[in-house]
Amino acid sequence: MKTKKQLHLDQAGQALYALSMPELRERFAECYGYVTTSRQKRHLVSRIRWAMQRDAFGDISDAARNKALAIADDRDVRERFPHNRPVSADDGSPAVTIAYRPKDVLLPGTVLRRSYQGDDVRVLVLENGFEWKGQIFKSLSAVARAVTGTRWNGRLFFGLTKGGAQ
Repeated sequence: MKTKKQLHLDQAGQALYALSMPELRERFAECYGYVTTSRQKRHLVSRIRWAMQRDAFGDISDAARNKALAIADDRDVRERFPHNRPVSADDGSPAVTIAYRPKDVLLPGTVLRRSYQGDDVRVLVLENGFEWKGQIFKSLSAVARAVTGTRWNGRLFFGLTKGGAQ
């Protein structure tokens, strides 16, 4: 049998699904102190529900936290910390955000080459786009579409990901 507190948390958690994505991101920032870049509603709702549960019933014990840290100490764990950037908050409290940065950033001046149906396709990476045959494109996918006439993942077309061009 659930307690009143558990029933209240269930109802509040279900009500989160009715919120829009900007409202969920704002609620997430209130709970965690930084703005998320997630665009997945289920993920945001589950994280906010966990924060509500943590606030209602308390966080994990220090002994459990220390045990988890001891286990993780021996593992190769990838860490990504949020960058400290203030976000406008009503109460003036400091908040941070995590900036999205693709792991494979193409440097301006790089020339991408691909042979496609006997033609040599050369694309110049610019500061804010890509140049092919004197035209500027916003994305590699747009270049790949112009070259082939069909939709392509640009990184895949130019062999920048697994299974791409040879």
